[in-house]
Amino acid sequence: MQRNRIVIDCDPGIDDTFALILCIKKLDVAGIVAVGGNTGLQFTSRNARYVTELTGRTDIPVYAGYDQPMLGNAVRAEYVHGVGGLGDLDIPEPKKQLENEHGVDFLIRTFMNENDVSLVAIGPLTNVAQALLKEPELKKRIPEILIMGGAAFCGNQSPVAEFNIAADPEAAKIVMESGIPIRMFGLNATRQNWMGEEQVKELRAVGNKVADVCADLLSFAAKMYGHSELCDASTVSWLIDPAVVKKSLMVHIDVETKGEFTRGMTVCDWRKYMGEDPKEDLSHEKQVDADGKEPNVEMAMEFDKNRFWELLVEALKEYGK
Repeated sequence: MQRNRIVIDCDPGIDDTFALILCIKKLDVAGIVAVGGNTGLQFTSRNARYVTELTGRTDIPVYAGYDQPMLGNAVRAEYVHGVGGLGDLDIPEPKKQLENEHGVDFLIRTFMNENDVSLVAIGPLTNVAQALLKEPELKKRIPEILIMGGAAFCGNQSPVAEFNIAADPEAAKIVMESGIPIRMFGLNATRQNWMGEEQVKELRAVGNKVADVCADLLSFAAKMYGHSELCDASTVSWLIDPAVVKKSLMVHIDVETKGEFTRGMTVCDWRKYMGEDPKEDLSHEKQVDADGKEPNVEMAMEFDKNRFWELLVEALKEYGK
């Protein structure tokens, strides 16, 4: 079976590492571009190279993109991922080197010259936005972007803003307004995928090096809240196995860049889905006709946690063969 060909823009990061491990085994990864986000670029670019060595795929090129957002100060999540981005793992400096080409130039070159590649963006959208600004024709060349970011309702970086969008709202706004088909896996979907110590034990039982690293990372991540949602891995599973998303909705999303309390919010126009049930703020079926802008995002709404877990464990077992 032919595997989807992708480029991954990411900020590894614990959940990014899970996502990379899944994609490397289940998809055709044309390249990885690191961005500053969960931690600084010096670590995210290192961690991406480490994953290619861990998985035995050092043939996959890794590029460094931008470390800082388009405006304002960098936002980090080191309190979740650890200063180096991989929890308390003490990893060696990878022997694999970064490519000399800037990550943004790699994105432009790839999508201007290839027709069968999708873009997976699971970190702040700085690199993607900078590529669109540098080469506007990319809007016609990128067939789709799968994004981990945003939320239908509540945020995590603030009451309304999810981390990846809040880390660079201006970049997210550029991407959302690009006209490129977008699929978004936000916090409303990731919250359906709590993973904790029970899953850590299952990962250790797989019995190979890649699974052991995943067990260590999940154990570290789960200590903070008693669970981890593995947001980025959940997101890429939608591309690997579309059936993991049991329900998605088309919606128009704008990104707030100026609000005192709402900067980074993904403003979703749900007016068509508001019904009369007092226990249901948002129906997953259209309720009324309502004016508004044309939908620009397909947002995941219902997630099959068990199917995801089976996919992840299957992929990890394959690393031991």
